[in-house]
Amino acid sequence: MGEAAKRQHKRRALASVFSAVLAATLGACGGAAGSGGGSGGGAVTGGMGGHPPATGSGGVSGRSGGSVGTGSGGTGSGGSAAGASGGAGGRAGTGGAGWGGTTGGESGGGASGHASGGAAGHGGGAGGKTGGAGGVLGTGGDHGSGGAAGGVAGTGGGGGGSSACGAGDSKLPPEPTIPAACATVAATQAVAANGVPAETALDTAAIQTALNGCEAGKAVKLAASGSNNALVSGPLTIPSGVTLWVDAGVTLFATRDPGVWGSASAFISVKGAKSGVVGDGVIDGQGGEVNIGGTQSWWDQNAGSSGNSPALIEVRGATNFTLYRITLHNAPKFHVKMGAAGFVAWGVTIKAPSKATNSAGTALTYSNAHNTDGIDPGEAASDGFIVCSKISTGDDHLAIKGSSSTGVTNLVIAHNRFGAGHGMSIGSEFTGGVSGIDVYDLSIDGQGMGTSGGSSNGIRIKSDSSRGGLVDKVTYTDVCARNVSNPILLTPNYSSSTGSDIPQYTHIAIRDFHWVTGGSNKPTVTLDGYDASHLNDVTLDNVVIDGVASSDVKASYTHVTLGPGAVNFMPSGTGVTVENDVAGSSTPNPCTGKWTTF
Repeated sequence: MGEAAKRQHKRRALASVFSAVLAATLGACGGAAGSGGGSGGGAVTGGMGGHPPATGSGGVSGRSGGSVGTGSGGTGSGGSAAGASGGAGGRAGTGGAGWGGTTGGESGGGASGHASGGAAGHGGGAGGKTGGAGGVLGTGGDHGSGGAAGGVAGTGGGGGGSSACGAGDSKLPPEPTIPAACATVAATQAVAANGVPAETALDTAAIQTALNGCEAGKAVKLAASGSNNALVSGPLTIPSGVTLWVDAGVTLFATRDPGVWGSASAFISVKGAKSGVVGDGVIDGQGGEVNIGGTQSWWDQNAGSSGNSPALIEVRGATNFTLYRITLHNAPKFHVKMGAAGFVAWGVTIKAPSKATNSAGTALTYSNAHNTDGIDPGEAASDGFIVCSKISTGDDHLAIKGSSSTGVTNLVIAHNRFGAGHGMSIGSEFTGGVSGIDVYDLSIDGQGMGTSGGSSNGIRIKSDSSRGGLVDKVTYTDVCARNVSNPILLTPNYSSSTGSDIPQYTHIAIRDFHWVTGGSNKPTVTLDGYDASHLNDVTLDNVVIDGVASSDVKASYTHVTLGPGAVNFMPSGTGVTVENDVAGSSTPNPCTGKWTTF
């Protein structure tokens, strides 16, 4: 079996396993207000769409769901995604945002996993999320049969339907769902838009007590109460198996009092298995606000020598972590430090700064939101998915950091939209290596962001000999960039620090990449290797940089393969060799539908 086939086989098997984990721990259920069905489905052994296991068994009988959801809210969805289950796309709920029981017959796929039930599953219209009808025979599997009836929608439930982003993508696991609530903690104060909460009394004890008392597989829900829409807390720890759910219309603020933080390295710390942070609400780290008892914000400190500010969310030594639909604003430093073996980040929105000024009237910009990386898969992060998310921030959008002995392996980064930021980055530290990274359907839009130079990057791999290593088998496909200064930047000279950990980038492929004209930034392409003994290996296939001049392209110690799609520049420089496999003309990526508003 070739290397590509092995990676595909591993990813398929992984996605199937993760599908089972999600179904068991985050499956839709009746909800907080009243219980809907149990799991409503059989075992998830038939494989998710496009990623079946080698063999699979039919679904066992699903338990019945609850009665029809009575909540209010946005559009709900019906059965699970096409190919993910044997259940039929569910019957529409009559209420709003209540999540129904899970679709019956989760495993109807059998060996191929492509059961016909549950196509896109959007049954609800303006009604609530609907339970699957279940019991429909899966036609895709060789051995599987559909599960028994899964029941109609449960009452109460986990809020809102899901978007179509990622639907039908066979590389992805099923979209996560929000688990039932074990407890609800009500908001304690009303905070106006762009305001700051009072800190005379914190909600730390109430939230942490609820988290500690929650049973595995359920969530603590933070909910609005009358006009109250906010809670403020010190550092929190999410126990193994428990999810923190911030409901729509609610903001959880991190305290601005450094004395409350103590030695905590993050506002929300996660360890253990099958935990999550979910919901349509906001978690705000208040990184741009002046700290209580001081004259500086966390961001001010990051710009100086005392920049050891805490992260907003830190996932360390965890397995099968889920980050779903949550909005993260203004982290003191990194928004998400992701050290998990098996994770899904889906539908996440990250923005720093989220407002034009702080409460003292000081202007907040992307340039002074120092070190506010979006999501950083680091240490031993592996086997993860970052999907359908929007990130606009003051530092790296994503930064993959393989600083452990095992490095970072096997990530899928798909259908994401980036605004301001320092790039879809790898580095700067990866002494343990980075490999098996698949990035596709990405846009990086610097239009109107006020950033330039080293703060305005597209694809970036960065390191130096004090903290480098091997980056291998990284593919970028269908990428569009606009008004960023460095559309493609591969450098082994990120800083002047030196050592024996030499950075080298091999089997790097960039395909269907288009930097389009717009804005004032002039594009520079950099393809630099370390030396003749550590040559980089880069393939450029249908890569077009509008308006690029030969003086805008810098390269050294790199073997470059061009084609088969056309490339509108020719790398050259010390130690550069070019293998031209371009086969005639090609159409540049049109970038249709790639731009969004932040």
